[in-house]
Amino acid sequence: MFRDRFAFLLLLLALLPAGAILAQAEPDPPLVDPFREWRDVEKNSLPKSRFAYVDGDQACLWPETGQRMLIPVARLSVEDREWIADHPLRILRGKVVFVADGDTIGVLDADKQQRRVRLEGIDAPESNQAFGNKSKRTLSEACHGKEVLVVYTSEDQYGRILGQVYVDDRWLNHDQIESGMAWHYRHFSGDAHLADLQKQSQKGQKGIWSDPNPQQPWRFRLDEKRRREAEEEKAKAAEMTTPTGFWLNSSSGVRHNAQCDHYGKTSRGRYCTAEEGKPCGICGG
Repeated sequence: MFRDRFAFLLLLLALLPAGAILAQAEPDPPLVDPFREWRDVEKNSLPKSRFAYVDGDQACLWPETGQRMLIPVARLSVEDREWIADHPLRILRGKVVFVADGDTIGVLDADKQQRRVRLEGIDAPESNQAFGNKSKRTLSEACHGKEVLVVYTSEDQYGRILGQVYVDDRWLNHDQIESGMAWHYRHFSGDAHLADLQKQSQKGQKGIWSDPNPQQPWRFRLDEKRRREAEEEKAKAAEMTTPTGFWLNSSSGVRHNAQCDHYGKTSRGRYCTAEEGKPCGICGG
């Protein structure tokens, strides 16, 4: 009985797509509340806030009310200044020169270098997905042609900056989720505030949540990838039913050319290209 169950489990794993297995191997990060208590040098309590960035001698804090608060770093308690020092952030300033979609923008920096920025923690619908164009338009109206401040710590595998984007007193990552124009990218983000914000947007049926069957963009991309791969395999199979001048013995892996006696005559085989298999020792493949 145990052997049968073990064999069935192995078969099930073999049939699962690699992406599904990987997703199981990499669980979502735990949710973490980004808001913390702050105090000034006199030990007076400040509004509970998330740390946004340090700009010059000013610290930008983002209270739960959503209105940013600028305070001189020197006015913060020693403990809070030490906390900031332990959480360094990088800043990019520039003008938004293009909006690719609802979560990606292009920023021209002071050196006239164009930097691609992916809004961290969110994932917007694709252009050929429901609300894809509206999500892009919403982000474009908020920042295209404007000066932005991007706060980040790293770049992704495609060289894009993963950052929090601010325009004056607006935090765009927050706004895209709040307006129902993007999902919280839960698989990569453990921001409990963004997770709660999505629940509120969903409850209010805003944007994507007005759709009776909203689909996560990452699932949509995976489905599209599988669809393309299936079409490519189908096209390749169709090509292999048309004589190519070469025949591959599927059993031995030997390739025969059209002059060979075995061309098209083995019990198992298919038409192939001149690069597939190993050449026949008689006809040379």
